[in-house]
Amino acid sequence: MTDADLWQAMKEIGAVWEHSGNPQAPHVVLRNNRRHSNGFVDTLQFLSNVSNLEVAAFALAKKLSRKLEIKIDWVFGSPMAGIPFATANARHMRARKIGFTEKVDGKLICRFDIPPGNNFLIIEEMTTTGQTPQRGINAVLEKSPEAVPLDVVGAFLIRCDDHPPELLGREIISLVSLPKLGINYSEWTEAECPLCQTGSMAIDNCKRVWKSLLRTMWEPTCAIA
Repeated sequence: MTDADLWQAMKEIGAVWEHSGNPQAPHVVLRNNRRHSNGFVDTLQFLSNVSNLEVAAFALAKKLSRKLEIKIDWVFGSPMAGIPFATANARHMRARKIGFTEKVDGKLICRFDIPPGNNFLIIEEMTTTGQTPQRGINAVLEKSPEAVPLDVVGAFLIRCDDHPPELLGREIISLVSLPKLGINYSEWTEAECPLCQTGSMAIDNCKRVWKSLLRTMWEPTCAIA
């Protein structure tokens, strides 16, 4: 299954919202950087289906294994959506250990002790800029300074390039790359947002009203509840 096939499957299952173009339709506030956007992807609408999760994890594990060609000691997932996807990948990659980071007071921390010289791989379900996987790497190294981060991270879907500056030279291996598909949703600060200026309502925590938000793609003025 190609990245285009996966993207189409995500759209069909209701995992993708795009602004209708109607100035009265709402738009979203991205959680990671608080920027306003005309597009949002909720990967869990797709990956919460166990069969989809297994298919995606197996496919990404194959890509990662071809790239790395080494035995993986640890695989880490980020809270919370990244944990089941990382766990499924770890199984297919035959990694020795699975771990996860936690968010405490807005900071990612790691409670696992990794023996010196053990390598580790960060796997995300989605990343917009590469910042979250880098924060995960930093959290693991803060707990275990002699652990060895690999030169790549894995992700189901990315909204950034394969080599984002936030990852300090590391490469993202993904299944669905929106830039490669030619899909580039706009992002603005609140002050610059043209949708706000037309009276469009900004929706925070959009996953909580996901069904209503999806409906605005064909009923732009429907109530959000």
